[in-house]
Amino acid sequence: MAAYRAFFGHVGEFLPGVHFESRQAVKDAKLHKEREAGISWGLGADGERVADAIVLNQGYEDDLDKWDEVIYTGAGGRDRNTGRQIEDQTWENRGNAGLRRSRLLANPIRVIRGSEGDRDYSPVSGYRYDGLYQIVEDWAEVGKAGFRICRFRLRRLPAEKQELTPVEQQVRDILDRQDQAAADEHSADASEATTQRRTTTVERIVRDTAVVRRVKRWHKYTCQICGLALTVGAEGKSYAEGAHIQALGGSAGGPDVEGNVLCLCPNCHVRLDRGALYLTDEFHVVDRYAEGLTSRSVPLRTVDQHRIGKRFLRAHRRFWRISDLDR
Repeated sequence: MAAYRAFFGHVGEFLPGVHFESRQAVKDAKLHKEREAGISWGLGADGERVADAIVLNQGYEDDLDKWDEVIYTGAGGRDRNTGRQIEDQTWENRGNAGLRRSRLLANPIRVIRGSEGDRDYSPVSGYRYDGLYQIVEDWAEVGKAGFRICRFRLRRLPAEKQELTPVEQQVRDILDRQDQAAADEHSADASEATTQRRTTTVERIVRDTAVVRRVKRWHKYTCQICGLALTVGAEGKSYAEGAHIQALGGSAGGPDVEGNVLCLCPNCHVRLDRGALYLTDEFHVVDRYAEGLTSRSVPLRTVDQHRIGKRFLRAHRRFWRISDLDR
């Protein structure tokens, strides 16, 4: 059997946020070479061992997931039957050695999250591809079980540094061709606006569709707050917007995961973004400007497969300085 050749970056048309029902499906998509192991490793261009992907799925008790930053535990030292750590991990382990060399080479690592991982950042079922991360540090320490473990700190690459998938590159190329003549003819301000539109088009129409569209389908394009189901155009297509509870971007930005997204009509989306609406930990929507107690709070419409993270509700309230006294 030929040795696996590691490769880096996105794979084919699989955008960050795409969902898979099983590890086998993840392997078939070539996002990760293993069906069970957490680390995907193989030979690099120089023939040395390198790693190209990891799975986060409650594999080791010392793992810590903060979305933008992940503290990942290496492989080895566990009992195959109980899953308990029974001996030290070593840097000679092929997966650990591969991750360590990928840090030295600054190789991007594909991160796949499974349903057994951190509740707020993981899918309710199956697995989700969450894009590219960089290994910025590795070290060894004694873990919770009392044995020495190998540790890796990964940071998510920002959107502007995430390599484009082939689909995104096609969109970018088309927009580049359309805008070339206009950029030559217009002023610097117009050229800057054109560049902004091109970037926004790629980010909003392509990159964010996987998670957001899934949430919309779950709710059948019906607003979770007011219950409005819009149809637009001559064909009567359903229309809804994906609203991030904790806004994306910035050092304190939220993640693009299902638990941080609501399916809303445009009106409720704007009001949520401006702080006129907020959600309690009991998933009640509060209208800060409604008159009368009966109209001030309504329960959020939910479905079983959509697990909303309370940490995102709290982050939204903190941003708008909404205290318990306001609720």
